[in-house]
Amino acid sequence: MNLITVIIPTYKHNNRLNDLVNLIQTLLVTSNTKCIEEILIIDNGNSLITSSDNLKFVTHNKVRIIGEPQIGLSYARNAGVISAETNIIAFLDDDVVVSEFWAENIIRGHSRNGIFCVGGPVLIKDEGKKRYPTWFSDYFLRFILPPHFPKQSGHPQPPYYLIGANISFKRETFEKFGLFDPTLGRKGSNLLSNEDIEYLTRIPLNQIWYESGAIVLEKIIEKRLTKTFMARRLFWQGVSDYIMVKKRGLENFYDNKEVRFTPFLFKKLIFTIKKSCFFEALCMLIRLFGYKFGNFYTKKER
Repeated sequence: MNLITVIIPTYKHNNRLNDLVNLIQTLLVTSNTKCIEEILIIDNGNSLITSSDNLKFVTHNKVRIIGEPQIGLSYARNAGVISAETNIIAFLDDDVVVSEFWAENIIRGHSRNGIFCVGGPVLIKDEGKKRYPTWFSDYFLRFILPPHFPKQSGHPQPPYYLIGANISFKRETFEKFGLFDPTLGRKGSNLLSNEDIEYLTRIPLNQIWYESGAIVLEKIIEKRLTKTFMARRLFWQGVSDYIMVKKRGLENFYDNKEVRFTPFLFKKLIFTIKKSCFFEALCMLIRLFGYKFGNFYTKKER
């Protein structure tokens, strides 16, 4: 049976130590462990390597901590790919937990002929207990997690994409399509994104598989439910959109009607304002501003 390398990038781990411990337990203290060859914690910025907290993880022979000094989520993911020793490489965020048969379902998806990428749903942990602010709608949720995932397994259909919190690839994928783009993805407090979606656009849809049983649970921390965070999130989403459009072309971008002032966006703004969702309308404009700012940002980063 093919076994999995699980890659968990983490940055400033001291803020998420309990989450990391919980994730490791769901990988090793359940039936998942028989499907996992190794767990690589990628210490982005080397805050874990220099801390005594690493003793909480390295006591198990399947766990390794790998330092990546270059700050950036894509750098961390690429470091994990280079270090992985198995044919199936899976990525998880450091604040999730996996379901009991997550690893088994990932392997099942990869057993299909011609499949390079397998991912599953990322559901909100304790969703029924969560109290969202009155202004928080599915519009905002989709910039944290997709509001809805298909109930059936199959090839994902545009504009639906898998996300980096629960995604896996065969090793040959990286040999064929390259590594993650380091100009995209979180960089410290910088909220760039789209590195997972950009990578998926390189792979034909018939080689991507959505496995409904490969379930991951994520909690939405309180700071992500503030207007300050969401305004920043939408600004950097616009910057990320600009970078992705420059790479892949506007016509291939999944949200191309929302990064320009199109009739579609104008009608959506009017409809949103009529519903008295003024902050949502403001964030649509903030995303537009971020997209325009992207040209300046990319020149500055060269």
